[in-house]
Amino acid sequence: MHFCRLPGFLVRSTFSRMVEPRFTEELTAFEQRKQELLNLCESKFAVFKGSEFLGVFDTPQAAYDAGLNKWGNVAFLIKPVVKEEKPQQIPALYLGLLHAGT
Repeated sequence: MHFCRLPGFLVRSTFSRMVEPRFTEELTAFEQRKQELLNLCESKFAVFKGSEFLGVFDTPQAAYDAGLNKWGNVAFLIKPVVKEEKPQQIPALYLGLLHAGT
């Protein structure tokens, strides 16, 4: 059992199984190309499936459409090409109103 203290809340959750990390191969491929991508196309969106690099696109939607056209409706990574990513904060996730990966 895991407890997480949030301002004004005490959230309890049970992890029945550990979830295998997703996109490890894609993230590794991105990290290997990150400096090159930063030099050439910072602030765009890179697309990877496994170690295969599809390209960079101006918008997340264009990246998504290109991934769908290439691989179909399967999981692939769309990653912003930025020096430092800011963490996304989704209150519904940590308040238990929305469940990631379920």
